[in-house]
Amino acid sequence: MNFSLRTAAFSLALAALSTSGFSQGAVDIGLFQDNGVLEVKVRPEADFSGIFSSLVFTIRWDASTGASLGEPTQDEAAQHVIAVAKSGNVREQGSSNYMVYAGFGMTPMSNHGVNWEAGKEYTIATIPVTGQGEFELVNDGYTAEPNNNANFYAALGGGDRTGTIYHGLAATGDDGSVLIQPNPNNGRFTLSFLNNEKGDVTVEIVNNIGQSVYNETLRGLEGTYKKEMDLSGQSAGAYYVKIKRNGATTTHKVVYR
Repeated sequence: MNFSLRTAAFSLALAALSTSGFSQGAVDIGLFQDNGVLEVKVRPEADFSGIFSSLVFTIRWDASTGASLGEPTQDEAAQHVIAVAKSGNVREQGSSNYMVYAGFGMTPMSNHGVNWEAGKEYTIATIPVTGQGEFELVNDGYTAEPNNNANFYAALGGGDRTGTIYHGLAATGDDGSVLIQPNPNNGRFTLSFLNNEKGDVTVEIVNNIGQSVYNETLRGLEGTYKKEMDLSGQSAGAYYVKIKRNGATTTHKVVYR
């Protein structure tokens, strides 16, 4: 039976309603990496010590990387604020993997000596990563579908206080030799990287729904790859450059405005 995460969150929130939540500002969310581990942080717009009643967010990554996400962990303070867990298994759509997380809170944060300060970041969960890739907090066409209902959502005291994704992209094991300049751009940019070990290299660019708009395979490449790319014939938006070399694939976001 399909069961809306937001409906569940709202129902639980009503059971533990904190009237102070209705006067609060929004809660923003960000994704960061620290030594190969993803950190999910929230940032309230106003001071708050009531019930953080519900939270939903989704992380997307390129399925071809073979990377995976482990179970989220939380320190004691974060557990007292809201318990966060995976919501189901990894979901596949096109070339992307999606993992949805949800959390529900039932008691005021102040009961545990936790008081949020406006504009300050708080780590709400830490997620271990196996493999390498770029991971992104997303609201996209897939997460917005009613059956998935997985867009970012935050509620304080039962009231919708969803803010913005202020830092969405976090890379683990990123290859610093890859340069995309300028980025963001007007659809035209220079892609360059080094391939120190001679071998076949595939360069592919896909759009936000996983459709390939450019694909090139170079045989026996060794040394520098540099090419002027032109996406001006495509729609503006987010694109992903996939570089497969030496048995590994890395993914790099490029924004066409």
